[in-house]
Amino acid sequence: MARVYALVPEDFGPLERLPREVLTSSLAEADVLLVGARYAAKVLDVLPEAKRLRWIHAIAAGVDKLPFDLLSATDIVVTNSRGLYADALAEFVVASMLFFAKDLRRLLRNQDARRWEPYDVTRLEGQTAGVVGYGGIGQAVARRAEALGMKVIATRRQRELGDPTIDDVIAESDYVVLSTPLTPSTYHLMNASRIAAMKPTAVLINVSRGPIVDEGALVAALSAHRIRGAALDVFETEPLPPTHPLWTLDNVLLSPHTADHTPDSHDRAMTFFLENLGRYERGDALESVVDKGERY
Repeated sequence: MARVYALVPEDFGPLERLPREVLTSSLAEADVLLVGARYAAKVLDVLPEAKRLRWIHAIAAGVDKLPFDLLSATDIVVTNSRGLYADALAEFVVASMLFFAKDLRRLLRNQDARRWEPYDVTRLEGQTAGVVGYGGIGQAVARRAEALGMKVIATRRQRELGDPTIDDVIAESDYVVLSTPLTPSTYHLMNASRIAAMKPTAVLINVSRGPIVDEGALVAALSAHRIRGAALDVFETEPLPPTHPLWTLDNVLLSPHTADHTPDSHDRAMTFFLENLGRYERGDALESVVDKGERY
């Protein structure tokens, strides 16, 4: 029987679903390490004790904080929960598009002021949604955007013949959606030159990881109104410091990295882990295995 050491918050309720005989409080006995989203950086500290460790499972989809330089030299398998949060994140993307298309900030401002001020809005129908990173999240965004009558163009890491490049996607899109994992090659993927290549009427939406965007370049573009706006669920520094200029901009929609936090999100993640644990016990192939070289 596999023994599981859980590196999760004390109040992580779904942990109760693990059989008591499986859980261990000893890293030395652990075959499996279950890692909560905020604890990935601590894996480096516990590895020396975990001599029997064969598998690390990340409750989150992002694994960029795991110590891959060390893990790549071991036979420890790494899995994550990619795909489990795609629907919630895709709904946030649609909400962000509607926020700008219907100028909902203006509506709320006028409502607070009891001001009757008719104005024109735009339709999402006929607009172009550009998806950078066509994995589970990107595909969930595409399905919803197409249902709204939008044109969808996408770029993926392993391009096929005829696929647009990231620069094609950025230049053509009314909404640029970032849903690619953070790796050394995607750090500041959305840099100053790519932000400058966006349409002046375009909106940038980031539901992946903050460091994929050069935040300084984005603030400069937003402050000068060189692009229409941005909707951000993730940031280079989290929590976003109260003195950060993003807080002061009226063409930004900010979310505190909770776009995928639904009442059942942790339960769904635990269900997936338990299913994978069953595969591990049976000797079957695990699902959502992370490529330790590519880091996603």
